[in-house]
Amino acid sequence: MLSFLNPILLLGILGASIPIIIHLINKRKAVSHKFAAIDFLLETNKRISIKFKLRHLVLLILRVCLIVFLALSLAKPFIKNSGGGVEEKNIPTSNVIIIDDSFSMQYSDHHGSFFLSAKTAAKQIVDALKKDDKAAVITLSSTAFQVLQELEDDKKHLLNFIDQSQPGFTATHIAPALDAAVEILATAKTSAKRIFLITDMTRNGWDPHWFKSGHEKLRRHVSRIHIIDVSEGKTLKNIAITHVEPHLNLLERNAEGHIKVTISNFSPVRTKDLPASVFLDGKKLTQGFFNIEANASETKEFFVTAEKGKDHLGWVEISEDNLKGDNKRYFTINASHTIDTLLIDGDPRTNIYESETFYLEKALNPGREHVSSIKPSICSIHEINNITFANFNIVFLCNVETLPPEKIQELENFVREGGSVIFTLGNKVEADYYNNAFSALLPHRLHTIRTFSGNSPLSEEQPLHLKVAEPIHPVIRMLSETQIDTLPLVNFYRMFYVDPTPLGSCKTVISFSNDTPALIERQVGRGKSVLFTASIDRDWTDFPVKSFFLPVMQQLCRYMTGGIPEEISQEILVKQSWQYPSSYDVNAIETTNPEGTQAIVQQQLVDNEKYFEYKETNMPGIYAVTVGEKLHPQFPAYFPVNIDAAESNLEKISQNEIEVYMGGTNLSITTSHRGEESDVLFGEAKKTLWGHFLLLTLFILFIESFISRK
Repeated sequence: MLSFLNPILLLGILGASIPIIIHLINKRKAVSHKFAAIDFLLETNKRISIKFKLRHLVLLILRVCLIVFLALSLAKPFIKNSGGGVEEKNIPTSNVIIIDDSFSMQYSDHHGSFFLSAKTAAKQIVDALKKDDKAAVITLSSTAFQVLQELEDDKKHLLNFIDQSQPGFTATHIAPALDAAVEILATAKTSAKRIFLITDMTRNGWDPHWFKSGHEKLRRHVSRIHIIDVSEGKTLKNIAITHVEPHLNLLERNAEGHIKVTISNFSPVRTKDLPASVFLDGKKLTQGFFNIEANASETKEFFVTAEKGKDHLGWVEISEDNLKGDNKRYFTINASHTIDTLLIDGDPRTNIYESETFYLEKALNPGREHVSSIKPSICSIHEINNITFANFNIVFLCNVETLPPEKIQELENFVREGGSVIFTLGNKVEADYYNNAFSALLPHRLHTIRTFSGNSPLSEEQPLHLKVAEPIHPVIRMLSETQIDTLPLVNFYRMFYVDPTPLGSCKTVISFSNDTPALIERQVGRGKSVLFTASIDRDWTDFPVKSFFLPVMQQLCRYMTGGIPEEISQEILVKQSWQYPSSYDVNAIETTNPEGTQAIVQQQLVDNEKYFEYKETNMPGIYAVTVGEKLHPQFPAYFPVNIDAAESNLEKISQNEIEVYMGGTNLSITTSHRGEESDVLFGEAKKTLWGHFLLLTLFILFIESFISRK
């Protein structure tokens, strides 16, 4: 079927009458002059006259065709093969238009952004709907985070929704959008049900696992799927910062560390001398240059110095390209104060390796290459009267037999005012004394010591091992899967049983293999108390010589003082929730997004833990956290949100792959040419003819010029 993009220009065909009129006006009757001397030439004149008339007739036809073909080429004709099927021509249809609003649709060239082209194509589809047709317009993000649209015939409302749509920073997810479209069409009463997917055809959005069964759902419920490629089928190039990882060492005056930066070249050509700049607190600190092979990545480290005692925000930046949002990646650095820790050694030895606090001190501050923010100080029970607990953040009682009554009262006040105490046991601990003296602090009353096999010949039972009781607890979450898997390798030969009834608000973080508590936490006033029901040295266990002893002890101290920098250990991507453990005396916090919009976040339960959870991470950037409009020592001042690096890879999926995924679904794929030529309505395939007509016009012009000069 022949159609025209600019049918009004067909009026130019009327111009073909101009050379005809000129030809008729110039047509004159020949004048005869009798002259006997040239009668013999009459026959020759007749032949010349016939040749002359034929030449003028050819010129007339060429000039008429010249104007006609020029008018046809300007009208831009094309042969249109309907993809909708004969059954959709004269019956009402139900349509779902899916607009890809993922981050990659912000790709922009001299025509503008892909998303702008997608909106234009969607409007054309809506404008072409017939009177009884109904449609719904959804975006990829709306399938997960908004209420789905319903089928309607109000074109004005549909067009208004398209106008208000904006591209986001989320990853592409085609499968949920198709699920949502089928859900919408399931309520339609028409037999013709169509899906229009307007996208840039990047590969990362297509989940092959979904299509293993999803194509059957599409084939049952959808008449036809029209996919419109707004990237015009072009190979797309992009360079992006795909990973930023800060590492920090806390020294005496300043916090020194390095920032590991990875830049990926998602292009078929090598990039050379690409500058990358590191900013901290708004100031440019350093710059480096990257030389990255085609379709490869390069990682470099940048050394930085940050002021100690505060949180810092920063980003890494490269020059802008067609996709701007991934040319900057954000990070934060927690350079908090040193955690002062008092270790009270209840069983000091001449041989320091046998001392109760030897392994604990080395775990909290290993020295040498590993510089820790935890500063341990050791004292014996005889020196305790010269110590003020308020000068420390955490107090460890390591196999301490007794404390003076006034120091017990001081310890209770210290914890209630926000300090922390950790009890570790041993052979000097008497259950009755602890239950009476420390009842205000202990999570559970101590019961009896139980001995197992190994160091003691008194029992033939197997030693106990460790297992996680609270996998979402901050002390446990930072452990790797390998470390968690090796917890059962720890052997415990002696331990304290405790009464099952807790003495306050308690939770068991780690338990033994027989389900008895090993590490128990209790909230006391503004502070915390922790009971470890075994020894912290090697008398009762080999725990101190295991690789995960160090991270568990250090993370426990940071958790007790509210200094867990989770924003460094776990990157948050756009639309992911930011969670942070709730402080005892804080019920609400304020978060401020990169645009300056503030939100109040209330305390809530997440898997039986009190947390603050912020879900409105809709854009990349630095988010600020305050309590009562001020920074709070128990919360990070900032947390970064970044774009999913997978969305920066603009590799295209082929039409053949999509056809395989669809598994026989009635499908058409159209490459949209932006501007006047973007006739993408209803997935109609077309073969444009205007180029052929224009070429023919030029050929005729050349022939006409050649003949007219003869």
